[in-house]
Amino acid sequence: MVRYYSKRILLPFVGVVQVCDLGWARALSLDGIKWSVRYHQHENRKTRKGFLNYDPRINIAIMLTIDNERQLSRPIRRDLDPGQTEIDSQRFFEAILSEEIPYEAGDLYEYWLLDADDESPLALLHTCVHEDEMYTHLPALEWLTIPAAELAIEDPIDKDDSFYTPPINYRLQEYVAMKAGMKPRAAWFRRHRGDESDFPLYLVRDKWEDPECQRLFELYLQRISPRILMLGGIPDDMRDQLELHARHYALEVEHFHRLYPMVVNKSVLTSARVEARLRQANEEDKRERY
Repeated sequence: MVRYYSKRILLPFVGVVQVCDLGWARALSLDGIKWSVRYHQHENRKTRKGFLNYDPRINIAIMLTIDNERQLSRPIRRDLDPGQTEIDSQRFFEAILSEEIPYEAGDLYEYWLLDADDESPLALLHTCVHEDEMYTHLPALEWLTIPAAELAIEDPIDKDDSFYTPPINYRLQEYVAMKAGMKPRAAWFRRHRGDESDFPLYLVRDKWEDPECQRLFELYLQRISPRILMLGGIPDDMRDQLELHARHYALEVEHFHRLYPMVVNKSVLTSARVEARLRQANEEDKRERY
């Protein structure tokens, strides 16, 4: 029996991995096109149960590219039988095409950092698909943003170059850490359909009493909007605003759009994708000329 599900990649949140599981092997993808095939027999306890369990860069046996219902497979492990590799690639190709992407969320067990004042969910630290994974390799009680070196965020009101100001990413981290308190605590929750209102929709609290923290959060949210759009359970009006922010990051929209569970304003994202393709074509043209 084939299992299809998705899982969020956290600390920091970078996206949602799609999983096509045939039992003896799994295919994982962060964009719906490039799939890493991992055989169960090649996985050790650390990669099967730890944080690397859903990392498509680990224990790759076959790289499978599926685009416009065409496939291209490339063996990575030298000990694989070429004939079996071809058979397995075809099995995954047929299985992946038979189910619409994105897959339904499978990581319903959630480990939340708690607010020190009222113990309400503050920031999501970890998720797992199976209950027996809940207490294996728990993360540190610290919420992390995408590093500023990987995701620069301009501060529109920070114009004074004479003093060093930490990037928005890290300032927001500090606010969350302060809200968690000197002795941070976390708790597991088993999520159920329809209980989105009890948990932060964007994986970290989105309403803050401190105006500066609220400003930093909104700037960070706008910057990661192409990734946040991969999450389910976001109301249409909020998703519409995220799409308007995401259009400013056309290349990321083009990369992630296949994994959006729904689109409210198709014209906005279509415009972003057209811009991305034009920019990609210009870059290819430059490389050919030089």
